[in-house]
Amino acid sequence: MASIADYLHPRSAEPADRRLAAENSCTVAAQSRFFSIWFSFLWHHKSTPLHGGTTRLHRHPLLRSRLIPELTLMIAILFAGSAISLAQKASSLPVASADRAGGSRNLVALPPVPEPLDPSIARPIISNPAETNKQILDHLNAVLRYWRQTESPIQKVGEPSDLIYRNQVVDYAARIAADAFASAQAEALLLEPYEQTMSTVQSSQAQRIQALRLETAQRIGALKVQQRILLQQAAKARGVQAQKIDQQLQQTEGELELNNAIAGALMRLSKDSRTSGVTALESQVKQIQASAPDLTNPKIRLAAPPLESLSAARDAGVITKAQTLFSLLNTRSSLDRLIASTNRLSRQATELHQPLVQILRATVAKGEQMAQSPPDIGPSASHLPSGKAADNAANLRKQYDDLTLSFQSIVAASMPLSKELLVLGQMQAALHSWRASVDEEYRSILISLLVRVAAIAFALLVIFTLGAVWRRITMRYIRDIRRRRQWTVLRRLILGFLTGIVLIFGFVTQFSSLATFAGFITAGLAVGLQTILLSLAAYFFIIGRYGVRVGDRITIANVTGDVIEVGLLRFYVLEVAPAGSLPQSTGRVAVFSNAILFQALTPLYKQLPGTEYTWHQIMVKLDPGKNYRAAAQRILDCVQHIYETYRENVERQHRNLENWMDMPLDGPRVQSNIQLQDGGLQLWIRYPAALRGAATEDEQIAEAILQLIASDEEVRAAVTAPPVIQPTTR
Repeated sequence: MASIADYLHPRSAEPADRRLAAENSCTVAAQSRFFSIWFSFLWHHKSTPLHGGTTRLHRHPLLRSRLIPELTLMIAILFAGSAISLAQKASSLPVASADRAGGSRNLVALPPVPEPLDPSIARPIISNPAETNKQILDHLNAVLRYWRQTESPIQKVGEPSDLIYRNQVVDYAARIAADAFASAQAEALLLEPYEQTMSTVQSSQAQRIQALRLETAQRIGALKVQQRILLQQAAKARGVQAQKIDQQLQQTEGELELNNAIAGALMRLSKDSRTSGVTALESQVKQIQASAPDLTNPKIRLAAPPLESLSAARDAGVITKAQTLFSLLNTRSSLDRLIASTNRLSRQATELHQPLVQILRATVAKGEQMAQSPPDIGPSASHLPSGKAADNAANLRKQYDDLTLSFQSIVAASMPLSKELLVLGQMQAALHSWRASVDEEYRSILISLLVRVAAIAFALLVIFTLGAVWRRITMRYIRDIRRRRQWTVLRRLILGFLTGIVLIFGFVTQFSSLATFAGFITAGLAVGLQTILLSLAAYFFIIGRYGVRVGDRITIANVTGDVIEVGLLRFYVLEVAPAGSLPQSTGRVAVFSNAILFQALTPLYKQLPGTEYTWHQIMVKLDPGKNYRAAAQRILDCVQHIYETYRENVERQHRNLENWMDMPLDGPRVQSNIQLQDGGLQLWIRYPAALRGAATEDEQIAEAILQLIASDEEVRAAVTAPPVIQPTTR
């Protein structure tokens, strides 16, 4: 940056550069006056010459119309925006001038000096500058949050067209943020003359610098106008008059360079004397904008996340469909929150825009008032000196110029807010369209999910119906309990297998990942559920050919009882304990794991398959000195006589056992022998007894033996002790 000495002692340049700089200066001035021409058009529709060189101005009929005031205001705003853009382009051009003697002076484009607005029309924003600053900063923070919200992943599953909505929303959010920051920066310039720090007002030094900047800016404006007039005169002058005009032009350009240099030095001093950082609105706006570098640099923005195909989700299983459904629900919630944020942002922008619109209307109204009420000149105006009349015209012109400058400044702040509100409306439309698309996708996935669940339910209903029919057929046509149970177990296995197949194919479709997952699960189950797996394997041995069925009496781990249930992992035994010769139920149920079959030291005892009898024995002590043989024979005949009453049933069971085992076996019969035991003779009689009716048979045999002993002297003499009846096995 050039120093003050550079401005006071410029370098030389070619004479031709002066003409180019002058033409550029004229171009800039013409472009900056574009809006002034349009604004003046509103009330300079026609003029009436008055005495003293003044002119009466009339407003345009467009302003007098009450039908389209808003249209008039919007047209003024649009044309003002065009004038501002032209002025910005013009301000970027360097202003250079040189005299024909070879001297050169370089002029730089300086930022505009903030001028206080007319308090009569700017009251909506200057009545409480601190509150206005807070509203602007709150709006910028809300805009940045809104920008981050639109950049975050909103939808994970959807159609390819959803990416268009996402990119459109992000683009709208970026435009909204850019307009918000542009409006904030322009409004910061408006509020700068009224800005106060959080502790005190600006210092007296800053105020003096500000006043000098305003004065210097006014001088620069007057010199530029004079330069433009001299250039126009130089184009028509000839001879001596051209030389005089050229000398005046050189003097004007020299003064313009000096004032530009002073303005540059005052600008740097103003920056140094301004209150630091956190209290200046313009500084805070820049800091907030710097916190989002990706907002101004599209190259570092986050790329749109890829979307999972929705068509693949429609053909997937219940689990994938449910996940997609919940993802779309989250997307709907995110869009609802974004729509609510858009509405809040629109309300904030409207609150900021409304005071500026009021100021614009007040400015237009003041222009109308000035056009309708010109200065009172009266009849004596013709006697005024020509210089005084010219001063009155210049003052009137200056009032219009000041009003135009104020209008341009207000439009510079309100125009971005108008664009922001327009883009917010487009954003709402885009968000509602996006949500409608998501709703349609949600409905399609929901219908697909319900159809798949209904198909699974129908398949399970068919399987369970066939299982019920199978069970009824088994119970009706299969009489053998053991075979019936085998068919029942087979039915359970088939139903379980088919149910598992239906559930797996209904809920899962990605079998590659399922196979890997199942491999890890199987390895974990094999280690952690070793006992359970062993019990499951033992179940197939229990239901095998020589296995256990319900109703069998077994003895295992010193527990004797009747089997009441055989499960996949455990079997249940109703414990019985002997009470004399007849085992009686104890009322307790013993539960054993099926894995007990694989324990070497725990044998399992059970009835022969298909048999319902057991063995009992009678022990009778005999006197060797008596006729013990005849007595033993009579007792044996008595037992044989009782056995004959149920022998046919026992032999039928034996034949069934031979048929089942497909081999000949010794038939059950009454057996007896005489043994020497405990120093005497003892008669042992072993006979089959019904498993469930052994008590009755034992009672009959006991009564018959007692009657025989009582009626036969020889038997009574040979028997030395009462007979004992007991089961051979427990």
